[in-house]
Amino acid sequence: MRDIVLKLCWLPQYHCHPFFHRKATTVASTMRLAHMAGIETFVTGGTGGVHRGAEQTMDVSADLHELARTPVLVVSAGVKSILDVRLTLEVLETMGVPVAAYGADDFPAFFSPRSGASTPWRIDSASEAATAFLAARRLGLPSGMLVAVPNNDPAGEAVESAIQEALIEAAEAEIVGRDVTPFVLSRVSEKTAGDSLRSNTALVSNNAEVAADIAVAISEAALEEPPSLSLCVESFHGDEHVPKFHSVTSSFPSSSHPEKLPTSRVVVLGGSVVDLVAKPEEGTDLIPGTSNPGRCSESDGGVGRNVAEVLGRLGASPILYSAVGNDYLGQGIISRLEDECGVVGARKTVATVSGENNRTATYLAVMNSLGDLHTAIADAAVLQHIPVPSQEVLAAADVLVMDANAPIDTLARAARSAVDTGVDVFFEPTSVPKASMTGRSTEFLSCLTYAFPNVAEILAMADGWSDSPEDIDEACHDDLKTLKTAALELLRQMRPQEAHIIITMGEDGVLLASRHGPGAKPIFSHFPPEDGVVVENSTGAGDTLCGAFVKARLDGHEVASAVKIGMEAAVKSLQCRDRAISPTLSSKISKC
Repeated sequence: MRDIVLKLCWLPQYHCHPFFHRKATTVASTMRLAHMAGIETFVTGGTGGVHRGAEQTMDVSADLHELARTPVLVVSAGVKSILDVRLTLEVLETMGVPVAAYGADDFPAFFSPRSGASTPWRIDSASEAATAFLAARRLGLPSGMLVAVPNNDPAGEAVESAIQEALIEAAEAEIVGRDVTPFVLSRVSEKTAGDSLRSNTALVSNNAEVAADIAVAISEAALEEPPSLSLCVESFHGDEHVPKFHSVTSSFPSSSHPEKLPTSRVVVLGGSVVDLVAKPEEGTDLIPGTSNPGRCSESDGGVGRNVAEVLGRLGASPILYSAVGNDYLGQGIISRLEDECGVVGARKTVATVSGENNRTATYLAVMNSLGDLHTAIADAAVLQHIPVPSQEVLAAADVLVMDANAPIDTLARAARSAVDTGVDVFFEPTSVPKASMTGRSTEFLSCLTYAFPNVAEILAMADGWSDSPEDIDEACHDDLKTLKTAALELLRQMRPQEAHIIITMGEDGVLLASRHGPGAKPIFSHFPPEDGVVVENSTGAGDTLCGAFVKARLDGHEVASAVKIGMEAAVKSLQCRDRAISPTLSSKISKC
């Protein structure tokens, strides 16, 4: 069931200042916060609007602008009667905001059930409001919706009369601008002997009851719709932030989509995850079964997202196909991809998926004192909805980079589509279970030109099975014999024309296995690690190597040179304590 937002005692732009800790947000601010949290129904007392005399002062509430650009259904007792109700309705109509009165033909004016202005549209049930709101979402309309509920408290009419008297007094006293509202409210409280507060309480309670019914109706109606993804497409015009939502199938994006999708030389398909990393205090070992003192951090992660960030920071302007939940974590990831990481069009290509089990993916990693992974848990059901790039997008690309977070049929379909359009496929196996899964798909492996497994993942990909810790340890201490055998088997199954495997071995460096042409003898090259590197966090090192390698190949470097560039970039992320990918990466690395 959808939640309902009342008023939040927090101002986002001033939340650090103690003076504002007990203040309340405006309708505009709360709409934005509700939308960021995936909440679709918001109830308040009354909404702002066009102030009296606005033709001279241009005093128009930001609530109207937010209603025009944020898809949240707002339930109120109408426009506050100290405002110009008729002009407010005209402005809302101009901005394309659906406005309805609940069970009334006369538009409410906060305390009074009648403002004297006819309502633009009458609705008589919660299901009718829900149907209209969801129809707008399916059409991709950016605006919210205002439902005005008449206040039938008996004191309302007397309070409204007091308001009109106070407005006359304000005009006679030449009180204008921002001073009008506090003057009127003070005079109304005096004139009504407290009835205004009681009536205000009654109308908020009435509004909340109607809003709850509408929220339930929206939730029930949404469950009856055929399953689809809700792709959040947000665009910026100056300081204005305009969200738009489109319903799409799992094969999105398609060439029939009304907005032109971004293109790039490099397309990334994979997971977007919030990483939670815990590391014990320096010099201490983890003690199982109890709490360990240490340091915890949160950052954006996910193999696909990480690789896209690396490419973006190195100046490759990649596009990312991924999926996040319809929540504040997902919206934050999307915003940072474009605004900070240099990823192109993330608001158009990262699908925002609604549903109880589709929250934004999270990854909890526990590191040992050396900075290496001890254990991890991933909550990533939403990644089953990662969309496949269209033929049009792939046709404009040179490279498709994939992680293993999407379902295997999605991976195989995307890889085959890339090969058919002449695009090289780069693959990061992500984890041992996922490496095993892909190792059992000969169709998928035959599309790969490049793979970036670690030691455990190469063993799993080669035979489709997970190996024991003892087998993995043996593979690290037999002069690379086991790794080379696994690489030979995997090279045999990869793309016939050419194939390369870049095996990351932690403190033992990187092993490159290459086959140039069908039937050619594989060539192995070992690249030792840089001496004296202090490892703070290894969670993004492999992804950084992959992204920097891809950028180097796009820039024309040979494979061996690209490995060295990738390893240099990986060192920067190894030394970054609080983030998977170092923000110090720049295009200078790929020019070495």
